[in-house]
Amino acid sequence: MMMMMMMKGLIVTGGGTLSEGQVTYFNILRGGGLRLNFPQLPGLKTIQGRKIAITGASGQLGKPTINALVGLGAHTITAIQRPEATSTFPDGITVKKGNLKDEAFLTEVLKGQDALVLMPPLAQLVELQEPAIRAAANAGVPYILPSEFGPDPFAGQLVEENELLIAKKRIRDLIESIGVSSWISIAVGPWLDAGLTQGLWGVEPRTRKATIWQGANAKVNTATISHAAEAVAAVLSLPEADLAKYKNKAVYTPSFHLTQREILDAVQHATGTTDADWDIKTRDVDEVAKEYEDKIKQGDDVAPFIKFFVTHFLEGHGGDFNSKVDSTELEKLEHLGLHKENLMQAIKVALQ
Repeated sequence: MMMMMMMKGLIVTGGGTLSEGQVTYFNILRGGGLRLNFPQLPGLKTIQGRKIAITGASGQLGKPTINALVGLGAHTITAIQRPEATSTFPDGITVKKGNLKDEAFLTEVLKGQDALVLMPPLAQLVELQEPAIRAAANAGVPYILPSEFGPDPFAGQLVEENELLIAKKRIRDLIESIGVSSWISIAVGPWLDAGLTQGLWGVEPRTRKATIWQGANAKVNTATISHAAEAVAAVLSLPEADLAKYKNKAVYTPSFHLTQREILDAVQHATGTTDADWDIKTRDVDEVAKEYEDKIKQGDDVAPFIKFFVTHFLEGHGGDFNSKVDSTELEKLEHLGLHKENLMQAIKVALQ
């Protein structure tokens, strides 16, 4: 006999043709009836509910990720925080506070979890992920989404050139070496909105200044922070057979495929401006590279991020992974809440 529970526009089934914890959308009709929505038949698509623990859940990416997961109405979510944290979360979120470097504390919290999502501050990228990864192994957590919500983890030259990406690879290697959990990377490219607000694309909308890096002419994949968050939620809602295909692999879910000049053109279009309204300079990319390498040696905090963005535009370095995007897999995620982004709208929201 099939048991069913209705919640937030979803039917959660506990038996029958759908596996435990999976859900499918329905509409409530006038008069109280139900209409099941199976827009992608054949091949019924369901949301698989999971127990998901998150560190950094109140951060720049963590907050929209929590909202995206809660919006699906199928998951049991635990936010792991420092003892002094004061952030609040939507109803239904379990909060566990403790030392984020304490492996014993983390192991206890992670017992019974299906997935661990790690979203630490960049300054603590390694020191907060390593104990959590070991704890996840102790607790037998099958999936870890480490702090991999941007570039392609398999972009060889790009990874070799950037210390941030080298550190991320260390984390992936640790997960694989322990051999209990599997990692999954969400590859969307550098965040479009964050890069614009900080002027890291070489385009500064607020001051209307731009520096075009001559010789860095490749296209780059990119998306917004909210898109990355939706991608995390959608991936963690895949049925087990689909999710298992991504063990120690990347899910490629970018929104846009742009050159640096196309980013500037889009910003101008979104703001109703032209080249005449901007101070636009052109600099040879080799000159720019020498400058940021010198500053990195001097301990400059911004230079590594400039290098990060510049190297994405170098032909063959790995910033363009459009050929790796699988439209069929992307469609599955779109059925699980991943929205298609509009470039003009994304830029306007970023510049608000």
